[in-house]
Amino acid sequence: EFVDCLCVKFDFDGAQEKLAECRHLLETDFFLCKQTALFVEEARVFVFENYCRIHNKVDLMTLGQKLAMDEQAAERWIVDLIRNANLDAKIDTEERCVVMGTDVRSTYERVIDKTRDLNVRSGTLVQNMTNVLNESRKEKARRARAALEEE
Repeated sequence: EFVDCLCVKFDFDGAQEKLAECRHLLETDFFLCKQTALFVEEARVFVFENYCRIHNKVDLMTLGQKLAMDEQAAERWIVDLIRNANLDAKIDTEERCVVMGTDVRSTYERVIDKTRDLNVRSGTLVQNMTNVLNESRKEKARRARAALEEE
């Protein structure tokens, strides 16, 4: 239900409620109680990734609420996450928000990326076709010699 709220419905408040239920369930389970902190941490990363995938600029207070943390703890957690995961994000201390880096490339850059190795690939294709033709000619010559020898 947590994943459904987060990934299908994009209901972050509902996901927080489900996360609280999961935390309670894990804490009361004899076998899983030791994994509660790990599960909650990974769930926070999952919430952060999905929330930032949708929003380019996120207020720290809002993000702290979505992660079930206070603003200071959320800021420290996000700084550590950005450092450790090499995320393209920055924290704007004046506006108290996280600004996600955008990968906006011009049409020119996208065309260049797609066609960068076109010359090499075309040359390889020509070389392969030449090899196939040469093999075919050699085989044809072998057959002609074999036919002459039989006569």
